[in-house]
Amino acid sequence: MKNLKKLFIILPLVFMAVVSKAQQLDSYSMFYNDLYLVNPAYAGITDGLMLSSAIKQKWSGLKGAPSFQTLSGHTRFSDEMGAGGRIYNYSAGMERRTGIEGTYAYRLKMSGSMYLSMALSASLFQYSLDKTMVFAKDNDDLAILSSTDKMIVPDFNFGMIFYDEDKHYYTGISVYQLMGRKISLLNSDNLENRQLRHYNFTGGYFMDVNDNIGIESALLLKFIEPGYVQFDINVTGTFMKMFSVGVSYRTDNAIVAIMGLKAGNFRFGYAYDYTLMDIGKYSVGSHEIFLSYRFGSNSDSATKF
Repeated sequence: MKNLKKLFIILPLVFMAVVSKAQQLDSYSMFYNDLYLVNPAYAGITDGLMLSSAIKQKWSGLKGAPSFQTLSGHTRFSDEMGAGGRIYNYSAGMERRTGIEGTYAYRLKMSGSMYLSMALSASLFQYSLDKTMVFAKDNDDLAILSSTDKMIVPDFNFGMIFYDEDKHYYTGISVYQLMGRKISLLNSDNLENRQLRHYNFTGGYFMDVNDNIGIESALLLKFIEPGYVQFDINVTGTFMKMFSVGVSYRTDNAIVAIMGLKAGNFRFGYAYDYTLMDIGKYSVGSHEIFLSYRFGSNSDSATKF
């Protein structure tokens, strides 16, 4: 009977872990609009102060499906140094993660228009479980009554980006959840959740076809320590440095349709993920919105440097 009670406690979390393919962190389709979403080393690369917000609702129509929200900003305060920060919220089923992150970045000039940026971020988030979603046959079970439902967790992230300002290409690597902490909320006998290290490998290139048309390609390779690997491959066309349309493929997961609008330093993007997994039978896809504004820059360039 005790094992059965534990099963009722753990099953909701197991379900969300399986359907999300073991990913513990945000996964945005329009990451290339602000690389700070996937690599802290992007802090300080752009001119001026860049503020951005991204919101994603996965698997619409499915109760308890994951949703992400983040608000971030980053700037360069000298030729070599930059800083950034963000607040974020993630929820999936009975799990919620709300936190803040601060970044320090250092930029090295290599040769010509080539640079190497390196960054370290410190994060602090509250990891919580909604115990009202836990169903046990005996509500007086000490496994529930004696457990905590909230925990404050510190962590660190690291990133590097190599890029060329004039030729508009970049490549980078980042590592999130460096500490690999164990989080035990319902107590270690019943539930122990390890924060898995997430590795992001990014690359991209922007090319002006003519004065009115540009093409951007972007790649994101995600590797999670248990051995899970996923690719995001994206191609976007920009017209008159104002309108953009694109398509993205996420391996074994989704095909994404993307549209965007750029007016001066303001940028808007919308992405619809058509789910390829079996869970797509029970949802109407995923929706993502991206907004950003770059202060202190008069550039009308469609590129990100």
